[in-house]
Amino acid sequence: MVNKRFTFDKDAFLANYALLSAQTKGSCGSVVKRNAYGTGATRAVRLLDKAGCRHFFVATPAEGVEIREVTSSNIYILSGPTDDDEARLITHYQLIPVLNSRRQLTLWKSYRKHQCAVHVDTGMQRLGFEQQMLETLDFSQLNVCLVLTHLACADQPLHPLNSKQLADFKQVSRMFPNTATSIGNSAGVFLGEEFQGEVARPGIGLYGGNPFAVRDSPVTSVCTLEGRILQIRTLEPNTSVGYGASYTTDSLSRVGVVGIGYADGLSCALSNNGWVAFQEQLLPIIGKVSMDAIHIDCTKAPSLQEGDYVEFFGPTISIDEMATQTNTTAYEILVQVGNSMFHD
Repeated sequence: MVNKRFTFDKDAFLANYALLSAQTKGSCGSVVKRNAYGTGATRAVRLLDKAGCRHFFVATPAEGVEIREVTSSNIYILSGPTDDDEARLITHYQLIPVLNSRRQLTLWKSYRKHQCAVHVDTGMQRLGFEQQMLETLDFSQLNVCLVLTHLACADQPLHPLNSKQLADFKQVSRMFPNTATSIGNSAGVFLGEEFQGEVARPGIGLYGGNPFAVRDSPVTSVCTLEGRILQIRTLEPNTSVGYGASYTTDSLSRVGVVGIGYADGLSCALSNNGWVAFQEQLLPIIGKVSMDAIHIDCTKAPSLQEGDYVEFFGPTISIDEMATQTNTTAYEILVQVGNSMFHD
């Protein structure tokens, strides 16, 4: 019997894609980078491809090659080509590089017959051509099939940078007439048609994470993380628990040891912080998180026994609630936990 279970609800995943697709006026693509946020890229792409998704976005050429085996749809490489070897790999597998810099533009001119996309930075200060640079560059020889930008604050619908980025991108898109545009991430899709572009590219919302920082989540939970109870013991009052004796019982307590820890992607910020759930009963995490074990106070769950599983996130505790508890994001939790499970 395994000590941990990371499960993926295919129906919930497809329901989230259907919701996002219904909100999108144009085509609804999908971001499946970093192993589909730790949930399994080939599985996610197979499901989405069958559901009608025709645009997939990944971080690197290697990720593109992996999913090319399961889809014939468009695959965009967000990091673009870094050298000739990657450029040849991209063309061989009929991937579409996203050009982000003058250097990549120069490199890709040798492959100009193949499709490419152009990323313009309108306020993220991350990847992408700077707006003021565009007029000095020549894209006329390239086969540009998509021009895109990335919203920095879409999770905050009233943030003024959203409208500024949109206005700036409208100016940029005039330089690429008759070329499809891509703007909206998960939150951008829900901000309305003008924030989407002709190809939306939702990410976290597909996997059940709330795309908004200040609104209730419109999407359904997809992933569940559970750990198995290895041992339960009854501790007297004033008994210390775990490394550093950072927790001391204040009464007679029933304490369980769960066979999962920071080696499985859980944050040490859960030490003496946060909850697990058993039959919808919340049980506090006590003591410091160990490499492969966590203590919980299960006094209020007398039916919990050794061998049972408790939920860290899933239908009872949302992944966003855990993110709040650990001062991080659903993105980070999924990637760390999911990929640690896949790489066992």
